[in-house]
Amino acid sequence: MKELIIIRHTTPDVENGICYGQLDLDVSSSFKNEINDINKVLDSLKPEFAYSSPLQRCAKLANVLYPNLEIKLDNRLTELNFGDWEGNFWKDIPKDHIDEWAPNFISQSPPNGESFSELIKRVELFEKDLLSLNHKKIAIVTHSGVIRAFLMKYLGIPAVSIFNLHLNYACIIKIELKSDEYHQVQFLKG
Repeated sequence: MKELIIIRHTTPDVENGICYGQLDLDVSSSFKNEINDINKVLDSLKPEFAYSSPLQRCAKLANVLYPNLEIKLDNRLTELNFGDWEGNFWKDIPKDHIDEWAPNFISQSPPNGESFSELIKRVELFEKDLLSLNHKKIAIVTHSGVIRAFLMKYLGIPAVSIFNLHLNYACIIKIELKSDEYHQVQFLKG
């Protein structure tokens, strides 16, 4: 059996309404308080290995949570790339561009960005490599989009519906892979 402990990054230091995905944002001033809340849940979960998105809001969290583990940074764990929209206010992105993209976000990307299908493919490649490891308990510090790709698979939720699921900053999800056909998903911190 393998156990994946998937943790979303804490609140980023960004103004409300900014489009960000792969924009490399720092953590907000609430970081220490959020760490305390996370540690209360993670106290009994001791992974053997940890992976993180290389973006600083994830890497900082991974290094604080797991100071005694080697943290492997993996670009496949980064958030969706919003391309030319990154760092802009959503309200400043031309409405016709968003209206064209939003109903087709699974297969269509923002200009110079990536589609949700492309994100799903890179997460699937990461997961394939991950499952080939001998480690039994693995922590993954990442972003909402990546977590949704995992949950699509393990909860059987289609891509068009996965964004109906609300994922808070610093949420923690445990996925127990008991066999190829049987697994359990547990939301440890919402």
